[in-house]
Amino acid sequence: MFFYNDYICKHQNISETTCFLTVNIFIMKKNLFFVLIASICFGLAGCSDKKADTSDLKMYELTGNVKSVKVMSETNGIEELAYTLAFDEKGVATAHRYDKLWEGELNINVERNEKGEMTSYIAMYADAEIAEVDAKYTYDKNGYLTTIEAMWYGESSSTEKIKYDEKNNRNESVTEYYDYDMTIVDEVKYIYNNFDEKGNWIEREAVKRNYTKDYEGEIIDETTTTSKERREIVYY
Repeated sequence: MFFYNDYICKHQNISETTCFLTVNIFIMKKNLFFVLIASICFGLAGCSDKKADTSDLKMYELTGNVKSVKVMSETNGIEELAYTLAFDEKGVATAHRYDKLWEGELNINVERNEKGEMTSYIAMYADAEIAEVDAKYTYDKNGYLTTIEAMWYGESSSTEKIKYDEKNNRNESVTEYYDYDMTIVDEVKYIYNNFDEKGNWIEREAVKRNYTKDYEGEIIDETTTTSKERREIVYY
């Protein structure tokens, strides 16, 4: 994880400050996804009397009777964190596994709406006074995740907006991170290369444009990378 960001910083003409923020943002994005998974897996106890339908599957761009999915990606030949999700027969996420995990235990507080969609969560270590992340989710009328607003460590914040194509495949996401007197923007466009017989994508490319805006809105650093993403899906 850290090697990848060090590689990017050294091989792109970006400033030391932006490099530092980029590394921390990369960590936040990975942490956000881990907490997102954890909140789904461990937050069901608070809404066990409600049917969660397939909102968890939609959140991960899946359809059908999915039993598990493993997601792998690499950028410039460097592998990023892989993770595996498991689902019950109702489409509710029941287990996850990262190749590398945070140290220590996270306490997860989750809220879901009447459709079973996760609308908010707070994640913090047992001995901490400030949450690692406090996030809110919004969805479109078809139940697809469109916005994540998060506060990190009580200091920094981020907003991610997600768009889908006519087949409900995620085709674009824009995330803005607000820290110090700068805003760092991640723009991602997805290119789909292969689908399985159920219509779920199993190979795609993520073209990522990352740039920093100063307090006047001027772009001072910019990089573009392409990641290859693969999924192995098992069905019931």
